[in-house]
Amino acid sequence: MTNAWQITSVNFRDDDGSLPTIVFDHVKPASVKKLYRFIRENGQCVSKSPTVWDNRHCADVPLMSIDDPCDWLQAGRADAFHCCFGGISMHGTVIPDLGIFVWENKIEIDFRMGKAWNSENVDAFFRFLAYLHSLAPESRIRSDELDQLTDEKSFMAALHPYLDECSRSIR
Repeated sequence: MTNAWQITSVNFRDDDGSLPTIVFDHVKPASVKKLYRFIRENGQCVSKSPTVWDNRHCADVPLMSIDDPCDWLQAGRADAFHCCFGGISMHGTVIPDLGIFVWENKIEIDFRMGKAWNSENVDAFFRFLAYLHSLAPESRIRSDELDQLTDEKSFMAALHPYLDECSRSIR
């Protein structure tokens, strides 16, 4: 595997106050459920009291009290929800906290740049992204248009070997 940190550290190294966002779009609703379930089962909610707006009752509901909020998205009971997750690890390496925004047909993953990132957890982050892609192979991975990566080209160049390795290992 190539050293992702050497290729794309510009996207992680310096905290400029932004929250670069990776988008998995064109995701089928069933795959959105798989992605969110994996994240929720492998991390801990670190947001203080996250809620989701219940369109049916016109009220905020504690997100973590809902067994599967993706069912709410598919039923139109909610439009989207957000929560930060910490403690997600791949191959024993913990990834810094990630913000997860879940929509009916996409998931957005944002992160804070800065000192928390290093070559080991960037490697784990790319393994995480590749695994998520294996759960939703129809998805397209890109940088968000508003909260862009510093250098999307280097990020995608570093990510592609992980995507290739993951797709080979699940065949």
